[in-house]
This record gives sequence, C-alpha cells and structure tokens, in this order.
Amino acid sequence: MPIPTLACLSLCLLAQDPPPANRGPMLLPQAVVLPRGDQRIAVDGTLSDWPELPALQLDDPRQLSGTAHQAWNGPRDLSAFAFLMWDEQDLYVACTVRDEWHRPLDADSLRQSEIPVADSLVLTFDLDRNTRGIGPDPGRREDREFWLADNTGREVVQWDRLRGTARTVDEKLARVVVLHDTEQGITTYEARLPWSEILPVGQKPKAGLVLDLQVVVNDYDEATDPFPQTRIGWTFGCGAAVDPGLLGSMMLVANREALQGKVPEFPLKPATPEPPAPPEAYWHDLTSRLLNHPPTVYDGSTAPELAGGSQRFKVLEEIDDLLERFPRVDLLELHLRSHRRMNREVAGMMARGLPWWWRQRLQAVSRAAADPVPNETVRLFRLPMGGWSVATPVGGFGVDVAGADLAEWLWGRTEFCVLTRPLEATARNDQLLLRMLLNKPPRAVLTHIAFHLPAIQMLDMPLVEPGSSFGPPGGPRLRALGTKLADGSVTSSCSYSVQIPNGPHLVWVAPALLPIELPTEPIDAMIASPYNPALLEIVAKGRPKLVVLDEALVGQALPNLPRVNLRKLHQIQKNLQEQPSVILAPGESWDIARSR
Repeated sequence: MPIPTLACLSLCLLAQDPPPANRGPMLLPQAVVLPRGDQRIAVDGTLSDWPELPALQLDDPRQLSGTAHQAWNGPRDLSAFAFLMWDEQDLYVACTVRDEWHRPLDADSLRQSEIPVADSLVLTFDLDRNTRGIGPDPGRREDREFWLADNTGREVVQWDRLRGTARTVDEKLARVVVLHDTEQGITTYEARLPWSEILPVGQKPKAGLVLDLQVVVNDYDEATDPFPQTRIGWTFGCGAAVDPGLLGSMMLVANREALQGKVPEFPLKPATPEPPAPPEAYWHDLTSRLLNHPPTVYDGSTAPELAGGSQRFKVLEEIDDLLERFPRVDLLELHLRSHRRMNREVAGMMARGLPWWWRQRLQAVSRAAADPVPNETVRLFRLPMGGWSVATPVGGFGVDVAGADLAEWLWGRTEFCVLTRPLEATARNDQLLLRMLLNKPPRAVLTHIAFHLPAIQMLDMPLVEPGSSFGPPGGPRLRALGTKLADGSVTSSCSYSVQIPNGPHLVWVAPALLPIELPTEPIDAMIASPYNPALLEIVAKGRPKLVVLDEALVGQALPNLPRVNLRKLHQIQKNLQEQPSVILAPGESWDIARSR
C-alpha cells in the first residue's frame, strides 16, 4: 500500500477500510521530515498551504487501545494521519483525525496540574533515543512532550511527566489551532513547535538529525466521562502489549528525494547504560525481605520506626522511596487505562518495575484470600495500588479497591464494594465495579456520588445517603456516616461503619468525617485517612482497639495534596501516643477480632 500523502488525505480518511485483523505485529515505524523551504505556513487549522508530505499512519486496528463496551465503531470513529515539516526555527505538525464526535476543552478547564479532558494529540520526543519505559527511567530525563487540543487560547502545553511539571509554551513561539468539520467528521490539528522547546540549549536542527517520537490521539466520546474511551498510537501495533518505552523514529532530511524512494538509513537506537527499572530478581528479593519482617503494632513503648524491628523499617523506607520517585501522571494514567479496559496498554505499563511488583503482590493477596478466616474475625488486606480487600469467615468485600486486574483476582471475595472517595480515579476500579453491577444478580456498589461508568446510566446508579443504614439480612450492617450539607449537597468523601455479624466493628474514616459523626458503638478497628484534619480528635473520641493508617505506602494521587510519606505516617503514630496503630505495606494483611 503506498504511503498516504497530504494531497490524497481526504480520500484516505473518507474511504478507508480496516486492514485484516489477523495480521501480525507491525514494524517499528520510521518517518522522514521534509524541510518547509519557501512554503509559507499560516497556523490557522486549514492545511491548504501545506505541500505534499508523507504521512505518519494511525489507521490500523492494531494501533488502537480501548475498544471495550463498543467504544470504537470502526475507522470513522477514530483513525488519523499526521504530518511533519521543519525549518531552522520550528517543527510544524498537522494531524487529521477521523472522529464522529469532537470534544473541545471546556473554557475554564486547562489545568497544568492535571491531564486536561478533551480530544487531544500528544507528541513525545526522545532526544537521546534512550527511553525504555515509564516510571523513573533515566532515559526520560531529556524527553519533551506536548499536548495539543482545541482550546480558546491556542495554547500548547509542554509536559514533563518524569518530574511532574507542566506549563504553557510562550504564545509568541508556539501555536496550535484545531478545527472540526462536523459534516465530514474530521478534526484537523495544526501546530508550530519551536525547536528551542524540543532540543537542548545550543543544539540546532539540521538535516540528518534523528529523534525518537510517539504520536497518540486521545478520543473522548462521552460528554460525562473524564477519561478517554479510545486511543490510537503510532507504535501501538508493534506487539501484543503496548510497550510504553517503544517509540518510533523521525529523521530531518534536506530535500524531497525521500519521496522518490531514496529513504535514508536510520541509525540503530543506542544501548542504554542504565536499565529502565530494576530486574525481576530485585523485586523478588524485596518481597522476601518484607515477608521476613511482618507488620507489628506500635503501642508507644518505642519509636514507631522500630515497630517490627530496624530491618522492617529499612524495607518500608525502600518501598517509600520507590513510591516517591514514581511519577504521579504515570500512576494516574495506569489507573485510567485500567478503568477503560485498555488491556494492551496496561500490560505494557505493568511489564516491569514498580507496577510489575504491584501485580505480583496482588496475585499474592488473591492466593492468601482463599485461606480460611477464624470465626469472629476479619482479615484486612492492603491492596498494592490502594484500597482494601476484607475477608470474612463466609465471604468478603472491598473498600476503595484500586489498581489493574482486580476483576480477575478479587472477584471471589468481593460480595459488595464501598467507595469512600468515588470521584478519585485512583480510589476505585471501574472494571470491577462494572462486573459487579452487571452481574446476575447484581452485587452492590455503595457510593454517595454518581460518576461515569461505561454501559451504566448515571441516573440509574443507586446512591447511598449519608446517615442511612443498610445491609442484607444476616449480613454485614453498614452505615454511611455524616449528613447532607445545608444546601442538600454532600461532601466529596463519605465514611462508613461496618458491623460484621458475630464479628468486629470496623470504621473507615474518610477525609471529610467530623468527630461528631462517629458512631457511639465500640470500635474494634478504625481504618483512618491521614488526610482527615480532625484525625487525632476522631481517634481520641472513638477510642478504637486499633488504628490502621489508610492511604499509606501508595503513590501520590492528587496534584493538590502532597503524598503522605513514611516520615509523616510515623509522626501521626507518635501523635496518637499510646493508641495502638499499624502500617501495612502493599499486599500485607492483618487479622481483626471481635472484642469481648
């Protein structure tokens, strides 16, 4: 098949058919970038002033991610061609996207601290061609990423995911214009990116320069969904899993000979002196050291750092450092891909490093959850990516369960699920919740705020009212703690009291709980959020037999709240004084017995 060019673009977009689905992996793509020459380019969203150029093709089903729940209905729903052109000052980018419904950015929604909610084009440049993975990969240090979308300010956002920063590029240097043809269902992106924002200081573009490149189109097809339902990426078709460290390559060329079949030879990617993540042997050793030094209750008789011994403290410090260095946006995107069942991307993201360890610890939880639980006792499992799986003598349930593959590994012990912070993408797993709600008969999902789930109408989502009690006959009795606000609204989080039949009384303390809203019954265990500003007063009033610190040893979830690190957790334990407390690492468990 000949390479599409800008001149034949309309026919390609309007008449394309999907290639056979049974073909093998695609070759790693390469692109030649022609010079602008004397052609004058006005960045206005129309491409009539662009010359004929070779296309970067994003029109193959193998390049798609996120087709579950009928999110993709053929090439007219999402497919694209991108084009590049260069001069001494700028790199010019055009992309035409076949998309039946275009979602622009809301006027007030461009927040540099968060991934903006809009159809978008994302360009990632790897200058040294040494990026091999997500997370704290040393090869990402010089990478540049640009987010292009339909926003009124024509602003280009430059991301630094490794360091967790973002900013808008000077409007005098960079510009993006996005136009959508509703009748044809075609969105056109046109942008000018200054080389000064792409290349290191002092380096100039020249013919023969080779950079690694990724091009991804995000497609939002639901007005109420804050996550993209479908994505298509330039290298997504290169394997059964989408390797986030696999980028294509682009070469700046001096003239148009590349269009005459004289494509230059690309140099091989360089060897990397540092691996993108520690090898599997390291993570097995970390697990072994954690298992050899299990959790111990801190009772005020010694320093909390020494609860469990100095060797456990060293292991927890190591885990805490790994979490501290894992980029927040990478963590958020791993959750988002899990929510929308982008299984190939999730597989690639979890193939190495800290996410690989999370998967191993989740599988260990699944195996341990099959062990019998003593009568009048519950077993509390700290899920690796956040939340809790609670095993009882006859079943179990989940609270704020988060992370990939939960529907597969926790199904047998999840009779119902409680969401204390339902609007936080890192405090739930949509695929597990969907399976529960669509099950015959449905399994209960307890939330006090409606949110978007594929295939579920928000108006049909049953809501828990703060202050109400509920539960099946003979099963756990739950109470949503708190009351509605004066205007009838609810707080963003909701705490819960859970009374297990012939078992312990558990209370989940969410960030918004007030001391006055605590139940009066004796509390066996309080699973308490360190983000609650009244936590010490709540513990003093409730006097639980044990405090289990929630949101401990997990990655940073929100941009406006700093991560609670190990030092802060130990300080909270000190402030609790003689009140018994415990910190559980990813995958660890603790038995809580009914008080006599």
